[in-house]
Amino acid sequence: MDITTPQRLYHGTTSDCVTSFQSRLLNSSYWRPGKDFGEGFYTTISAQQARKWAHKAAKESWNGGLPCVLVVELLSVPEKIEPLLFLSDSPAWAAFIFAHRKAATKGTDPCLAHPELLIGPMADNDTGKIVHKAVQLKKDTAWFYEQIVTSRKGSRMDSLLLGNQVVFCSERWEKHLKLSGHYTYSGGGWMYHESEESGETQLI
Repeated sequence: MDITTPQRLYHGTTSDCVTSFQSRLLNSSYWRPGKDFGEGFYTTISAQQARKWAHKAAKESWNGGLPCVLVVELLSVPEKIEPLLFLSDSPAWAAFIFAHRKAATKGTDPCLAHPELLIGPMADNDTGKIVHKAVQLKKDTAWFYEQIVTSRKGSRMDSLLLGNQVVFCSERWEKHLKLSGHYTYSGGGWMYHESEESGETQLI
């Protein structure tokens, strides 16, 4: 299967993690369970979405790190990759997310063989609360699906508004990815730092 993937991707994190990422982008020991597509390195094609992730990570950080967005280049694709692609929200997409959100113990996975690359829409920011409620009330996947695609005002959300995520679930991708630079938010704006050069440019 031929895969044409985005060349430039973004990852939201905090400034205190940059040194670690410069040494190694993919380190499965840091990947957390209970996320939409399971344990993995989460990226997006949207710089704006990555900034939201970065601000959220900074609020939850114990080390006082600043919001930071990594700029990652996809140089090539490993051999014999079978990705899982969700082109839009669907019952199958919701079922996958529901199963992986409930897998809260590291190293456990509802998949017999977890895909090494997943691409698809995000669930909304209230998904964690919805999963908790679904478990408490013993709701099924159909109920969960309706909850995560319905806005707080009760209207159906457009798939494009949910956000996009590209998730690398295998360290085999390490040599195929390159950290080209990162943006750091200091309150007055986002400052770009090249990985190999000392120059800085202000994001406008």
